[in-house]
Amino acid sequence: MARVPVSSRHLRHASARLVLDHLWDEDDVTGSALIEATGLSRATVHDVCDELIQQGWVTELESLRVGGQRNGRPARRYSFDARAGVVVGVDAGQHRISATASDLRGVTLARTVLPVSPRDDTAARRLALIEEGTLAALADAGAPDRSVLAVAVGVPAPVDRDGRTSFQDNPFWELMNPDIAVHLNERHGWTTLTDNDANLAAVAEDWQGHGRGVRCHVTLLAGERFGAGVVDDGRLLRGAHGGVGEMRYLDVVEGVGSATGIAALVREDARAQLRRLDGRTGSSLQELDPVTLDAADVFAAALEEDPLAVSVVEHVAARLARIVATFASIYDPERVIVAGAVAESTGPLLELVRHELDRYVDPPGIEVLASVLGRDVVTVGAVKRALDHVREHALEIVPADLR
Repeated sequence: MARVPVSSRHLRHASARLVLDHLWDEDDVTGSALIEATGLSRATVHDVCDELIQQGWVTELESLRVGGQRNGRPARRYSFDARAGVVVGVDAGQHRISATASDLRGVTLARTVLPVSPRDDTAARRLALIEEGTLAALADAGAPDRSVLAVAVGVPAPVDRDGRTSFQDNPFWELMNPDIAVHLNERHGWTTLTDNDANLAAVAEDWQGHGRGVRCHVTLLAGERFGAGVVDDGRLLRGAHGGVGEMRYLDVVEGVGSATGIAALVREDARAQLRRLDGRTGSSLQELDPVTLDAADVFAAALEEDPLAVSVVEHVAARLARIVATFASIYDPERVIVAGAVAESTGPLLELVRHELDRYVDPPGIEVLASVLGRDVVTVGAVKRALDHVREHALEIVPADLR
């Protein structure tokens, strides 16, 4: 079979990709170091760097003399320009819109949080809030619209590879993802990636959290409703329609019965038990306003061995153990990471879950950990998703888009 010739254009593109990938992760690289790292010739390396400088991806630093000698050949030095553009990660939750603007190395430049009220319960209003939050983060970062290279948005709905929610007859999912990518692109020309919020939480854990160095892990968003992001052999699993990790199946799991999340389960169980006390003294939680009582209050009381709080945590732990066990059976992960705003308070709960899991999971079992990324876990994952897109497509972005 005859060999297909490789065009000089393709060779140039491949060379530029090698050089840019190396520079992206380094602050100060000499031409000689690039030659050694890429295997390219000196002339090719410097020609490619000149092109990347013209495009705005790379800056040339002050040259140094080789060996520190006055008459030595100046060593050309290059650095990736992390401020060549910005990306924005958005968590478009049911009750809160948060946006983080970041440079091209993932350093946070600004954050904005907007509450979502009942009057915002329309597709048009949600789109306006997402746009408002993104623009506010950019303004706080001192970044103009035209500097945006990608926006990634996480939503509490299944999302397919095209960024759409294709499941029918679910008004809530349709409200959460009303063609966000199309709206932001038409309004501002931004490349916009829409994804499931639990998927982005899993991306965040894989990047900066308990998923680093773990081949197979599940991230469980566990606030008002459960959702999961699944990473297997380093790949985020999606399924044919983006439905991997959707948890409506819990409706038919014995001992679970719904996809209601940890925050809601703990809060509502505690309120129900307080009502049953009917004025009788039996818990320090009675001193709190039941309207504002939340899961963190219950977890704190459980640490103080409040009997009602301990009872609530034990009940929810038994339920969560069954949920984790279903993931152990389906995906066989090494680690399950409980994430979201509630995660930092779940110490007493997860201790019970680990013990309870022995009833359902065969050795060697799985680790169950609380995320350390806090309530911004989805925006962290969204930033990473946007960064990955920019890095993958950097050489396709025309110079005018960079300034």
